[in-house]
Amino acid sequence: MAQPRRMGVEGSKMRSRFVDAAEEILRDVGYMGISARQVSAKAGQKTQLLYYYFRTMDDLILAVVRRVNENRMTRFEEALASPDPLRTLWEINSDASGATLSAELTSIANHREAIRAEIVRSAQQFRALQIEAVSRLLSQAKKDYPAAGIVMIAAALARTIVTESALGLTEGHEAALKIVERVLRDIAGAEPEPPRSA
Repeated sequence: MAQPRRMGVEGSKMRSRFVDAAEEILRDVGYMGISARQVSAKAGQKTQLLYYYFRTMDDLILAVVRRVNENRMTRFEEALASPDPLRTLWEINSDASGATLSAELTSIANHREAIRAEIVRSAQQFRALQIEAVSRLLSQAKKDYPAAGIVMIAAALARTIVTESALGLTEGHEAALKIVERVLRDIAGAEPEPPRSA
């Protein structure tokens, strides 16, 4: 009977280097540029060592997805503890590097079922947490916006702005951001800004 292949330790520094390298390639080059050879070269290691820590490239990509999710949860918790949680949540959603990485992982997920399932599972959990938090914040502010709608609009708008800006398409962005600003100020109970003269 064949012995199971030995694998590297889950939390080791070397394993993290491979995850770092994969994340950097996805962010800078895109999913078309990721391969075991490229990741190993970026990490400064031999390809055989990568397969000591990850059975397959899918396992490596899943490690990137899980790290992204852990970082997202940390930032989410920090946002909720900030003086202006809704604005901070908006800023997190609007982060260009995060949106780029998310788009690349989504592209991979369209071709790899295990990665798609992990992304969908974690996204559903995260969206539920966001809706719960936004609902609580809206209730405290005595505002009657639907929390699920706010979360969905914020995520979709932020992603669209980041994606279109990367292409050089910016028409309508400034107007959309003014609407976001107005809603954030309304929820926070701040005085509206006076209209600018044309």
